[in-house]
Amino acid sequence: MNKPLLSIIIVSYNSCKITVNCLRSIFTDKGLEFDPTRSDESSRSPAEIILVDNNSTDSTIFEVKKLKKPIKIITNKENFGFGQANNQGLQIASGNYVLLLNSDTIILHSAISQSLIWLSSHPESYGCTGQLLNSDKTIQASGGFFPNLLNVFTWCTGIDDLPLINHLVKPLHPHTPNFYTHDNFYLKDHPQNWITGAYMLIRKNIIDEVGGFDRDYFMYSEELEMCFRIHQKYPAMQLWYLVGPQIIHLGGASSLDKTKIFDREYQGILHFFKKHRSSCQLHFVSFLIKINRFLRSTVYKLFFHA
Repeated sequence: MNKPLLSIIIVSYNSCKITVNCLRSIFTDKGLEFDPTRSDESSRSPAEIILVDNNSTDSTIFEVKKLKKPIKIITNKENFGFGQANNQGLQIASGNYVLLLNSDTIILHSAISQSLIWLSSHPESYGCTGQLLNSDKTIQASGGFFPNLLNVFTWCTGIDDLPLINHLVKPLHPHTPNFYTHDNFYLKDHPQNWITGAYMLIRKNIIDEVGGFDRDYFMYSEELEMCFRIHQKYPAMQLWYLVGPQIIHLGGASSLDKTKIFDREYQGILHFFKKHRSSCQLHFVSFLIKINRFLRSTVYKLFFHA
């Protein structure tokens, strides 16, 4: 049996319908071949799909098996979270490249094969992502720059929403072009520090070298932290955002409510500073996050409980 060039890893949790739709969209990518015993066509890339299910109580596994496709399935007896479940998939992945893909995504056109062709022809890069879109085809944010005291300050205080601020301070979360400042960050190909785990194509040897995701993260900011460790180990290699490959990311279809999402992101940022920055910076960031919590709760009360 021939070794696949690409391993696609998807983590599911009580997301039967969107997971099945995601898988069906993958099989429409005509640039991929999912039968590793067929490698006679040089233009096609043998690929494998690995589904890691985090103890779903719905019919996800049953419906996936009904597709009758060559999908490797790992079934967990508890919800290990996004990072650890992906690590399980990485342990059995045999491709030279790994695509970490959210279950709430829909592949458009030949986005996967486009990304794979780009990365295989750019040895100076260790990974790339595509242009994430909302369900209405508007552009969705995907990654940004590594956290530091300055960009965490602008994010937590909300001044990163003011004109020109994100041009002066490289933002943790750049704005999309539909924001009132009309930033063009996500309208062109460019390297950036980290990308969202919803669609992350990485060289397998690179992700193996850093040990995959940090097990202390359950969900949110784990991709940021892993990209930072890759950057530390391979500072000369780049991570790219590409506008050509397009993927719909439903965003939150299999997630927590917004309050818990913010809480998880806060925890992720704090863990990042605890692990990679000084204790003084950690204390300052903890204070900034308290300010952000207060600002968010105040705005919520004013606009939704007035």
